[in-house]
Amino acid sequence: MKTHKKLRYERLIFVIVSILLLGFGISKIIAKPDPYKELKEVSEENKKAGEMINQFDEENEQQIRLFHYPQFESKEMNAKINEYVKALPKENGIALLDYESDELNQRYLSVVFHYQLMDAEKNVIKEEKQCISYDTEAKRDIKVTDVFRRDYYDMLREQFKKQANTTVKSLADITVTPHENTVKLYYKNAAIQLKYSDYQKYIKLAGKGENKKPLAIKRKLKIDPKKPMIALTFDDGPSVYTDEVMKVFEAHNATASFFMLGQNIQYYPDTVKHMVENGFEICNHSWDHKSIASDDQKFIRKEVFDTQDALYKLTGYEASYVRPPYGAWNETTEQVLEQNGLHVALWNVDSEDWRNRDKQITLSRAKEGTFDGAIILFHDLYPTTLEAVKELVPYLQNKGYQLVTISELFQYKGEKTGL
Repeated sequence: MKTHKKLRYERLIFVIVSILLLGFGISKIIAKPDPYKELKEVSEENKKAGEMINQFDEENEQQIRLFHYPQFESKEMNAKINEYVKALPKENGIALLDYESDELNQRYLSVVFHYQLMDAEKNVIKEEKQCISYDTEAKRDIKVTDVFRRDYYDMLREQFKKQANTTVKSLADITVTPHENTVKLYYKNAAIQLKYSDYQKYIKLAGKGENKKPLAIKRKLKIDPKKPMIALTFDDGPSVYTDEVMKVFEAHNATASFFMLGQNIQYYPDTVKHMVENGFEICNHSWDHKSIASDDQKFIRKEVFDTQDALYKLTGYEASYVRPPYGAWNETTEQVLEQNGLHVALWNVDSEDWRNRDKQITLSRAKEGTFDGAIILFHDLYPTTLEAVKELVPYLQNKGYQLVTISELFQYKGEKTGL
């Protein structure tokens, strides 16, 4: 009896010890440290917008992917983000994707991705940045020209050299993310930051530059891209006749473009404001009609950007197109304009209203030159031009033409349309 009790006792001890040992082994397995724990823990300090998605792929020991990226209410922004994440290559090593995100004015969304590839010892062997910024109102990517104005290009090149020791060779390769008090810019793997308050004359973004409240555009016409269209353009104003010219277009649900001299803007501020508010296009015709077909970049900048300043301070908008006086320009002119997001816009039909000062001759020349894609040149300086326009606008509409701005014409017909 004692022997059997002893055996049962020994067996019980064996079972208990076995269970304890087994439990200890399982706990050791369960408690095995996660080698990627530190990489999975990310700071939320600079993640100011969007909901963070965590994507961990550890099935292939040769290709570990630890991705963090945001999602927004904007489907378009999410599509851009998902396309970028999906396109990242599967490479041997530990791939880590982190990001910064922000939203400004409930309109501008921005994400800056930081991608790193590490070896097994977690040494970084590759890294890159990718910026995605999106305007949810305009439904397109945010461009440098949405944030900056005037002759900003030289300023940005100088700041990239100063802050990041980087030489910018192409404006098209710069990406931008606007924030509450600063704007960040990226060129390849270099980044700089500028305070709005330090660069007021260059800031175009609504509410951040010298004009805190751009005028509201009250009238916007619908365009049928399949129908013929013509752009009527007016040089050398504004003048005492400009308001009457605009009334003609408004009465016929049409629009036009005005290439203005900067020196005249101060005398007709209400006229220029009315242009913007009612969907006419404001364009640049230099400050005082001096030829800008010059090799003097400083002179060209003053003629063009003094006019841009006058328009911007008054309306919150500035011209996208410049018509050089006399239609004269050269490579230096083009370089100054193109570097700063501006383009030359000429014409392909000349009414010669400045020469003939005759209603019927002006009207006949305009009618004879009419075709789909025509850019007709007038000057809103003469009463005879006003009288000609009164007949021309309904005439062209009866012929089936839409009367559009020069930007709209270029959008649908291409910038090769002008001479």
